Amino acid sequence: MKTRIKHTLLLLMAVPFILVSCQKNEYNDNTETTAPVAGQLKTDLVYCGTPLVAPIVDYAQTVAPATVTVMNDATTLLVKFELSEPGWFINLPALFIGTPEQLAALPDVTVDFNGPNTVYFNSVNAPFGLPIGPGNYANYGTYWEYSMPLSELPECFVVVAYTRIRNSTDQSFLDIWGKSPSKTSGYYLNYCRQECPPPPPPLGGCETAYAFGESVATCFISIPGVQSNNWGWSNGPLGAGSYSWPMYAGAGQCNIGNGTHVGTLTVDYTPPTAVVTYTVFDGYVLNETHLYVGNDILPKKKNKYTTAPGQFPYKHGNLNGVSSDTFTINGLSGNIYVAAHSVVCDE
Repeated sequence: MKTRIKHTLLLLMAVPFILVSCQKNEYNDNTETTAPVAGQLKTDLVYCGTPLVAPIVDYAQTVAPATVTVMNDATTLLVKFELSEPGWFINLPALFIGTPEQLAALPDVTVDFNGPNTVYFNSVNAPFGLPIGPGNYANYGTYWEYSMPLSELPECFVVVAYTRIRNSTDQSFLDIWGKSPSKTSGYYLNYCRQECPPPPPPLGGCETAYAFGESVATCFISIPGVQSNNWGWSNGPLGAGSYSWPMYAGAGQCNIGNGTHVGTLTVDYTPPTAVVTYTVFDGYVLNETHLYVGNDILPKKKNKYTTAPGQFPYKHGNLNGVSSDTFTINGLSGNIYVAAHSVVCDE
């Protein structure tokens, strides 16, 4: 990384963010162990809208050894630092998250809200005085994160990020931050919380669901020879190809207007193999799946068509609330039909 920091010129900063200093005597240079800190877990946040991702660069904006990402789901804001340089680790991360007025009120801070998102910290200790962070030098590996409830934040706010990174071999460090010890400068990010889609309507427990193949779907009730009132669809005939269909729960008499769209079924058919995957939306889970794939429109029991899911040849029971389930069916040829049943429940 030393060679890259000295010699690589990357014209970055389409979204300006952090200015950096690499002067060894700017701040208290504590040499630290390279043993990683335990418990630096990556949060599995399913974000809403589009996350904001910005490079963290050196003062000359010539290298970008890290990125900062700001994202939210319906209740939580997550800010994460990710370091991409081999042989280096995050040594001291720090953050500010709040309103522009709160940023301007920090000690020894001047903010140019009319300029290019510029903030000036007029103290050698200002970066370490940012209100959010572990507050100590340590090896945080290549990832550090911070989360907080959205209820503590307004609709739009400011994010300022800083980190010192250190070389694990010679303990040299790079302050991804400001210009000098007497007047440290950087950029701030503006972020507005991303809108989340409304939660899916509850089923009130568990419901039968079937894949609806739209233009290739035939309701069980309208299939000649079917002697049952069970609703559901046989989908086909299908040649080789990839297909994606909605799954509806509670659509009695094959009336999707009375049903609930709960997920998607995909079929990838390359003879002699079909891969069929059930996937439900957030808020729902799969408890059982029953599948028919064959050359006839429905499976047969005693030489008669059957629409009973329990008599479909492929089945997975006791799934215990998964969000996805896959079958791989071999030995197929020609055009096929697919009838895909599931038991879908509120999460």
